[in-house]
Amino acid sequence: MLLVSAADKLHNVRAITSDYREIGEALWVRFKGGRDGTLWYYRSLANCFLKLSRNRLATDLDLAVRELEQLARQADS
Repeated sequence: MLLVSAADKLHNVRAITSDYREIGEALWVRFKGGRDGTLWYYRSLANCFLKLSRNRLATDLDLAVRELEQLARQADS
């Protein structure tokens, strides 16, 4: 069950990143938590998965969240 959840979150983060590259900051209105809440949510999940099991899926999720966080920081510049 843990692997299925991690795979789902990884897919979601990759889809968000793809959409973010296409439409930019307007993306965040889709999420109840907005930009900061959504980034916090996925970072928290990535950290939890890494803590529970440092497998390839958890590592890929962490890398995908880092990429999204980096894109968001670049928008602040």
